[in-house]
Amino acid sequence: MERLQIGVMGSWRLNLPGSSYQIAEEVGEEIAQRGHVLVTGGTTGIGEYARKGCMKFKGVNISIIPQLKSNYKYIGKYTDLIISSGFTEEGRIAIMINSCDAIIVIGGSSGTLIETLVGYLLGKSIVVIEETGLTTENIKKIIDAEHYLDDKKLVKINFAKTAKDAVSMAIENIGKGRSSSDIPPMS
Repeated sequence: MERLQIGVMGSWRLNLPGSSYQIAEEVGEEIAQRGHVLVTGGTTGIGEYARKGCMKFKGVNISIIPQLKSNYKYIGKYTDLIISSGFTEEGRIAIMINSCDAIIVIGGSSGTLIETLVGYLLGKSIVVIEETGLTTENIKKIIDAEHYLDDKKLVKINFAKTAKDAVSMAIENIGKGRSSSDIPPMS
């Protein structure tokens, strides 16, 4: 079995609905139980809860942080492997999303939206967990009726209500998207 790398993207803050952290933990559990690797930004909040769930089932997680570990003050608990990208918070997003086969979006704000957009441009499998606050509600407002973000139709944005469904959808849709770099410029 191939070990997939599934990213969980969401807010580092601790002001989302409590159910958002519970579902993040459940997503981490599902990823670990299926033998896959969890990828996060290594911070507190949603990523920390996902890593906690992953560790419950002896799963492996990778945290991609923006600067040297010794200088970064937002590292959360439950980290296995930490990769220091050497970039800013925003700059490390491309490395993090490129490292994922699929991403699951839980809550979040502008950084999570950027991660989702980068995933879309790269044609990554994307699943948004509904009713987890902030960005997840706004994504619904900007997709079209077919669940695409624009007329390039790179990859459908899928929505789930449970951790189990989110991980299943994320895995099922790997490879179904296409990267924006594969599309020739329009004349």
